Amino acid sequence: MRIYLSALRSLLVITSLLLCSISYAEKKYTPSDVYANIDYATRLLEQVLDKKNITNISLPTSYETAVKPMHVYELNVAAISELYRFAIKNSLTPPPLTFSSPIKYSPSDVYYLTEILSNKIEQIYEDNVGVNLLYPDIFSGKKPKDVYDKLFKLYAMILRLRGFEKVSPNQVYAQTHRAKVDIQSIILTLSKRLNDSQFDQKRLLVTAAYGMHPDGSKMKGYEENKTPKDVITSALSIRKKINQLKQLYKIQTLAIPSITSFSKATPSDAFLQTQYIIAEINLLKSPLGINHSTDVAIEAKNKVPSDVYQEMKHIDYLLDRLIAQKGVSL
Repeated sequence: MRIYLSALRSLLVITSLLLCSISYAEKKYTPSDVYANIDYATRLLEQVLDKKNITNISLPTSYETAVKPMHVYELNVAAISELYRFAIKNSLTPPPLTFSSPIKYSPSDVYYLTEILSNKIEQIYEDNVGVNLLYPDIFSGKKPKDVYDKLFKLYAMILRLRGFEKVSPNQVYAQTHRAKVDIQSIILTLSKRLNDSQFDQKRLLVTAAYGMHPDGSKMKGYEENKTPKDVITSALSIRKKINQLKQLYKIQTLAIPSITSFSKATPSDAFLQTQYIIAEINLLKSPLGINHSTDVAIEAKNKVPSDVYQEMKHIDYLLDRLIAQKGVSL
């Protein structure tokens, strides 16, 4: 009897643990939960910057209205990358680098990334300010756009922590190059799947990856004296072409802001466009049967808007080739 009761107690403990595990696994977070984490990290970082006498913080504005969890996720990836670089430079344990993958992200996925952000900023706070007496506040009714706008301001503050006054062409270039490499990889992957009877189609794809055409023509060369507004105009053109490809695969398209929305175009505005482009390119991978993640951005230096424009131009060129082949039917 005693053995029976002992076994029964053990079974009850195991059952309780399993139920707790299932309950934990099923926990769903909302945009309000994500917003709370970002707000908490922001309040911590404000005090760190104040302690370091870092002032003159320019907080950017987003003109995007169609915001989905995947866009917030992508911006989190960029913010974590900047924190990673800060940690490495200051001999701190860096946060884990995160990647963008071709999956449908949920607010819970975004929440886990904000946990990485807030945990690392907590450590920076304790190193620079002292004992942390702050706690996350509770919010309700927040939408992905609210989260996105708040996170963009936190991103700008992380750059300020790193010593940069604001988003510069360097950050925009790093993200644009990242997007270009990603779509080059997509095109080369598609070309390898084509059989010998599709040789012409294969050549069209492979040459596009290098800015060329089988007829001997090339993508237009480097153009000087480009401005942030030129970069944004090119980015909006790219987004329209991504929407064309999404329509081919019956993926819901997103509203794109008008160039007139950007009364004073800045690198910050261009940076946000890169985040949308990367997120939207990832959406195209699923119907193409491509599973690879987007690589992390490589830090860029001494870049100007013309350098960014050249990368945008190549992305545009690649998308033109895909559209001309109707996205490549596989």
